[in-house]
Amino acid sequence: MLRTTLRIAAILLPIAVLCGGCLAVGQSFDLASAMLTLAASGSASVAVAALDKREAIRTGGKTPDFAGTLRGGFGNPFNVLVRGHVPLAKVTADVVAKGLKAKGYGAKAVEVDPKADDATALAALKSSGAAKLLVIDIQKWQSDTYMKVGMHYLLVARVMDAGGNVLAESKVTGAEDGKDDLKGSAMNPAGYAKKVVPKAFRDQLERLLNDAAVVKALC
Repeated sequence: MLRTTLRIAAILLPIAVLCGGCLAVGQSFDLASAMLTLAASGSASVAVAALDKREAIRTGGKTPDFAGTLRGGFGNPFNVLVRGHVPLAKVTADVVAKGLKAKGYGAKAVEVDPKADDATALAALKSSGAAKLLVIDIQKWQSDTYMKVGMHYLLVARVMDAGGNVLAESKVTGAEDGKDDLKGSAMNPAGYAKKVVPKAFRDQLERLLNDAAVVKALC
């Protein structure tokens, strides 16, 4: 009986490892459907842009739609992308503009190259003619999923007037050296990550934009 059990385990373990690798390939996160609950409200025009300052994106090691990693049975990482291959910077600006519109603002996302420098982004925002300008810097942002999900992030928001003068700035990062532990699922880590990472994306942006100084600058 014991020998039979050991033989079955010897057969099933490699299969489980291989299946884990298969499930880790080709995954994506739906971030675009996030709806923010924002404290600020008003009717002013707001132009929104996001810049991807992640080192892996700037150096070309990862594509702008990179959102994290999902590890296979041996712990080997596979890329997880933003659904639809949309750059993380673009989906961030779109979600923020959508959230501001829901609070009465005449908000619009201004699309810039995700790797554009600050001066280029500011020029694009100014050209929109909006009364308030909002830039989100994505300095760190990626999930790392094996059994548990680790969320690494550092986001900075700057609110400026039409001339580019900074009115307020806020920053959010993970609780443990830039990382949040989002717990996990041994049975279905990929499915679990698809639920908690988009929620973390929404929560982080809400924390960033509901900072008291940012709310005051937008109102």
